[in-house]
Amino acid sequence: MPDRRTAAWLLVLTLPLLAAGCGDDDGPPPAAPTPTEALWNPCDALDARSVGRKFGGAVDEESGTPTAPLCSFTPRVEGDPVVDAGYRVFSAGLDDAWRTMGRSKTATVTRPRVPGADSTRLVVDSDDHQLFVTGFVQNGDLIQTVDAVDPRPFDQARVTRAVVWALGELSAHAEHAGVS
Repeated sequence: MPDRRTAAWLLVLTLPLLAAGCGDDDGPPPAAPTPTEALWNPCDALDARSVGRKFGGAVDEESGTPTAPLCSFTPRVEGDPVVDAGYRVFSAGLDDAWRTMGRSKTATVTRPRVPGADSTRLVVDSDDHQLFVTGFVQNGDLIQTVDAVDPRPFDQARVTRAVVWALGELSAHAEHAGVS
């Protein structure tokens, strides 16, 4: 009778042969699982030409990959706004998320009207060097954000309107795609 060590080695060596005989065909083994695609990429709703036109300058778009989405618009000319968009799935909604966020003492917060949105927030702030505008739009469990940073001299009205426009594009696309 073989000892336990020999029996273990025989089992280790024969398991691959036994497993190979269990398949339906003689083809290669299935590919390793791939990372799951992300729920959403905000760049599906925004494009460089429209973003550049609304924010006031030509931009380059970076949209990442299906498994690691990214939505960033960098200006081709130094001094033009930088724009990023992102999202989170949060079933408690924007109002609950908002209560957990820190507040700037100098920022102005409004609730712009965005068709199809369940809730919105727009935060506008600036310092001696730049303008910061962040918008939030909720569609169901999906909360999308748009961040714009524009160095001096900045056009606050234009950038604010452009962020609200981007929120509208994101909201409309989420409804159309059934993501909300």
